[in-house]
Amino acid sequence: MPTRRAWLGAAGAAAALLAAGCAPAPLRLDGTFLQPWRSHEALSLDEWRRRLRTTRALGCREVVVQWMGLYGGTNDWMLKPALLQMLFDEAAREGMGVRLGLPYDERWWTTLGAKQPEALPAFLDQTRDRSLAAMRSEPWPDHAAFRGWYLPYEIDQYNWATPERRRLLTAWLRELAAEPLKRSQPRLAVSTFYSRLPTPGSLDGLWAEILDAAPLRPMLQDGVGVAGMGNYAGLEPLRRLLRKRGVAFDLIVELFEQLPNPPGQPDAFRARAATLERVRAQLEVARSYGAEHVLAFAIDPWLLGDTPEAQKLLRDWRGGDGA
Repeated sequence: MPTRRAWLGAAGAAAALLAAGCAPAPLRLDGTFLQPWRSHEALSLDEWRRRLRTTRALGCREVVVQWMGLYGGTNDWMLKPALLQMLFDEAAREGMGVRLGLPYDERWWTTLGAKQPEALPAFLDQTRDRSLAAMRSEPWPDHAAFRGWYLPYEIDQYNWATPERRRLLTAWLRELAAEPLKRSQPRLAVSTFYSRLPTPGSLDGLWAEILDAAPLRPMLQDGVGVAGMGNYAGLEPLRRLLRKRGVAFDLIVELFEQLPNPPGQPDAFRARAATLERVRAQLEVARSYGAEHVLAFAIDPWLLGDTPEAQKLLRDWRGGDGA
């Protein structure tokens, strides 16, 4: 089994192969996330078809819609049923399935950092009830393209380091994962990442407790867009745990590069599309990672966007593989 050092050296190995003139391995993507915003509602049917057709041409067989809508913030909204119907129908027409994200409460991160001890239990109760209500009432599991539910709350080891918090988390996930599924649907999926913040907890230790309590499908974020290729070393203990237990999991490959905030500016997420060289190094790691699916985060906007970097990445991608 590869060591932590092996994952750290993957980027260098991929670069060395290219420098030596070796033919690179085909770029493999099994699916992509789609993070919907209000602006997506203004897209025409032709534009949706163009985007989905490009997504399928890049190898994707699944689209993970990150959430059905947002609430708990300043402007609550839900994707219109007609738009979701179109997404399911058009994805199916392209030979792709859809994993649908449950409604997302935007207070997740602020609640995790709240000082009031009662804030987190109340929040978990509310999000559990909202998620279960959607799973029980929404019609999408009956669509032939439906590939399961996605729980849009990212889990890291820093925010769940104490025994008390872990008990809350595992109970919450147990109740959500216990919801009966129709037509032998796949397990409820949830993404996770390695936090670089110092903490006594470990990501693999946290997931050992989670998996003892709830049958879930973990989706591992590679974190390369923020932390670089070295982030695979932080994920390695969790990868080993999942392989040892025989738990099917997915790997999420980030297609962006986070940019620093200008001096004196408030903190905000700024990013641009990554280079093909860096993405190829990530996908070289993915080839032997043991993930059942390799998912992009995300083709929209980091390959389909109108920025020069996104256009270059798509052009280089197609030029390298003829997609």
